[in-house]
Amino acid sequence: MNPKMRLRSVQLRAITDQNEAFRHIEFKDGLNLLRADNSSGKSTALQAILYALGLEGMLSPSHRIPLPHAMTDSITIDGQTRPIIESSVSLSIENAAGKRITVSRQVVHPNKDKNLVSVIGDTDLVESDSGIAADYFVRRKGAAQNSAGFHRFLASFLGLDLPRVTRTDGSESLLYLETLFPYFFVEQKHGWSGIQARIPTYLGIRDVGKRSAEYLLGLQSLDRILQRQRVRSSMSEIESAWQGAVSKLSEAGRLSRIVVQNLPTKISHDTSAMITPRVVLDGEWKNVAEAVTILKRQLQEAQNVPVPTAGESAKETESHLKQMEHGLRQALAISTSISDERGELERQSQQVALRLEALRDDLQRHKDTQVLERLGSEHAHALLAESVCPTCHQHLEDGADISPHAMTASESIKFIEQQIETFKNVQRDHERVIEAIKAREQSIANEVHDYRVGIRAARDTLSSANATPSVVDITHRLRLENRITELEDLNAAMLEARSDVESLQQRWLQQRDLLKKLEKDDLSSEDRDRVLRVQRSVRKQLEDYGFKSLLPNEVEIDPTTYRPVHEGFDLGFDLSASDMIRLIWAYLFAILEVGQEPNGQHLGFLVFDEPRQQETAKESYGALLTHASLAGQNGAQVLFATSEPLQSLTEMLKESPAHVISLAPGEKLLQPRVAD
Repeated sequence: MNPKMRLRSVQLRAITDQNEAFRHIEFKDGLNLLRADNSSGKSTALQAILYALGLEGMLSPSHRIPLPHAMTDSITIDGQTRPIIESSVSLSIENAAGKRITVSRQVVHPNKDKNLVSVIGDTDLVESDSGIAADYFVRRKGAAQNSAGFHRFLASFLGLDLPRVTRTDGSESLLYLETLFPYFFVEQKHGWSGIQARIPTYLGIRDVGKRSAEYLLGLQSLDRILQRQRVRSSMSEIESAWQGAVSKLSEAGRLSRIVVQNLPTKISHDTSAMITPRVVLDGEWKNVAEAVTILKRQLQEAQNVPVPTAGESAKETESHLKQMEHGLRQALAISTSISDERGELERQSQQVALRLEALRDDLQRHKDTQVLERLGSEHAHALLAESVCPTCHQHLEDGADISPHAMTASESIKFIEQQIETFKNVQRDHERVIEAIKAREQSIANEVHDYRVGIRAARDTLSSANATPSVVDITHRLRLENRITELEDLNAAMLEARSDVESLQQRWLQQRDLLKKLEKDDLSSEDRDRVLRVQRSVRKQLEDYGFKSLLPNEVEIDPTTYRPVHEGFDLGFDLSASDMIRLIWAYLFAILEVGQEPNGQHLGFLVFDEPRQQETAKESYGALLTHASLAGQNGAQVLFATSEPLQSLTEMLKESPAHVISLAPGEKLLQPRVAD
């Protein structure tokens, strides 16, 4: 069963300290015409429908009540203007199963907030005092998802299974009702300014107009698109976790005084030969497992010999102290040299970055010149007439200007692009070398640390009593034991972290493969048929409405945006104002017709506030009324608010059935309520 919504009645009440103004309007299936003079309040009745449903958010993010002062501030009754002390709107609606509810919302009330909606089930609007079935909230966070949210209840009541869609920030949210109602409701002030003029973009839903159209038309492509969006979001989350795991590897190595070489920079890189934790041992690079083996052998050899006394090891300690002091001086000298080398490379890298920036600016100027030349400019080369060397970008003295005509703009663009690519390669080389130097600096820092520990131990030994055990030997053994334990723990952690990195990469690659499968043509053959049916309906209606700006058969529905286009461009500036109105009529009725087909999600009702905009020809308006009446006979409910004279409406309707609600000339919507 397709979702459906039928308006049964709307009621407006405004109470002052002396009297009450009131209006009760009933609607029927098919075409309903609410006819009244301008400024009589017919738009107020339509806005009351939106307000009762809590859907004024489709108009703007503002929380201002979209009703006139007669409902919010003061009202004139019998010549007296009195302030409003209480006002409300009630709306009776029916779903596809024939169940009816009445929703009531306060506009002004001393105790109740305007964002509170009260719901009565299966009761007539005039009996709304018989008891409240449930209260809900609207226009607050959670209104579409929480159990107390009215829009969650409303979607369920109407049979709408709203999908989750991707937001512009990559997160997911529901396809809110506010994004669907612009296809059901066109208000007078801004709704006629263009196709989908009232689609709310502030909700942050990516491609919101497209997602709404796909859902209403029941296109299968929506499932594929939503799945693709979820895969992309999943890939982003996995990549973020992968970056964190790689950073954790690098930081763990730094804290443990080792160097993790060949860390991948992109998740797509092959990691089988990467992530190699290495440590300098006896002046040579060793992987961690090999270093642990060597250190264990050294510890075993030391433990096989009794700890000598300070006196026994004095001579050897003095010699060892001199070696360590010499080694420390060498390490510090190497560290200084490496630091200078890194600084020079970083300066060169900065110069390359500046050169790249200058080249990109130069490239853009040449591209702009090329565009101007294509447009016929005779002064395009003025953009390039600067007293700056095109190679080193140094200022040239007077008389040393370079001619801008040495190469054509196209030749210059190609040449500059080649330069940019060359310098980008140089920059990447610099970055790789700088990273290698940083790794070497870390290794030297570890050596300096070990030398200083050894020197302190040797000096302590030499200053100790001859009979005391050698501090150098004991320190050496303890340092070996600690380093072995540290490296073993680190190696285990590295293996686990590397496993995590590789696992995340495998998950990312699987998602990438799935995305490739999903990145095929979104439209199935059935989807294409639906879009073509929308196109055929639009063309047929435009012909009936007297569309003149283009041949109706030249108007197409873009299969990627589902919007009317001509030769691939959105229709808008190419149309006269009256033809834009005709196009909006045709497009929304076409969405209505196809969206009511099996698997479609259209609610089967359409509201136009003053559809005869821009002095549209009477013949066109008559054709619209005929089409709307026919749509009503085919199962839709259509409501027009119009100021067209009653006699004119009768002539245009001819024999087309319609339910006409007409206010007398000069009659206002809100009238004093007569006591029963």
